[in-house]
Amino acid sequence: MKRFPKIAAATAAIALTGGALTACGSSDAQSAGAEGEGPTRVVLTSHAAADTLDALDLEDRVIGLVKTGVFPAALDVYAGDEYTDIGSLKEPKMDVIAELGPDLILFGNRTREMEPEFAKISDQVIAGDPDTSDTIASNRAKVEEIAALFGAEDKAVDELAEIDEMVAETRVKAEGAGTALVLMTSGGKVTGYGPGSRFDLIFNELGMSPAGELEAEGSHGAPLSWEQIAELNPDHVFVIDRDAAIGAEGEAAAALLDNPLFNRTSAAVNDNVHFLDGQNWYLVGGGLGVLESMIDEIDSAVS
Repeated sequence: MKRFPKIAAATAAIALTGGALTACGSSDAQSAGAEGEGPTRVVLTSHAAADTLDALDLEDRVIGLVKTGVFPAALDVYAGDEYTDIGSLKEPKMDVIAELGPDLILFGNRTREMEPEFAKISDQVIAGDPDTSDTIASNRAKVEEIAALFGAEDKAVDELAEIDEMVAETRVKAEGAGTALVLMTSGGKVTGYGPGSRFDLIFNELGMSPAGELEAEGSHGAPLSWEQIAELNPDHVFVIDRDAAIGAEGEAAAALLDNPLFNRTSAAVNDNVHFLDGQNWYLVGGGLGVLESMIDEIDSAVS
């Protein structure tokens, strides 16, 4: 699991229901003890962590999260005004967070450089997103870490076992499904992703064979021409419409892909072009409930 730098945190006592106490920790989560205990004023800049808390029936512990911009449908439980909007995924409002007085901040990858600033507001600051290069194992570790804070380990174990079963079943189907290519559309352009990319889950973890080697440019994928895609000729294409995911204007992915060169690929000819939930794959990227949905999309594609 990808680790983030530890922050020095002063130990403080947090009053809990029934007078129980738990000590504040650092970036390494510490168990809060019996079920029903743990932080009661949680702020999140991590959609994945928000999803995990919901799946663990701990959404009532949340007081604020990033809601500005496109708010993923998977997190609809937090849509109400009782959950304060603290800004966007990349630009949380530090003054609003400070005013809320959180006893736990779970931050996402897009705000990992702000960890020292978060530490000035709360004694307990923890990375909430899984590592995209090892999503399943990293997500498991992150779920276990969060669950331990609230004494919810038993529920987490049951949910994680379901994910393990889904992964095993999907891998068996993927072995005979042929080659795959992940395409992201944005601003009228197309980039490709394969093993080792931010969408490695589809390949090394769920077992799809790559259509070819791609030289990615950081997290933005490998720029591809229609001629290159036609030459790769994947059996399956998994499409993420970034513009739709973030609410930006742009040509829809389906319209962009509707061209003669792409339509000659094996994936297009055999109706194996799969449009993934862009909000889950691009904005959330993990969590106890959303990861199940992501795996289910790939399973359905190869079933």
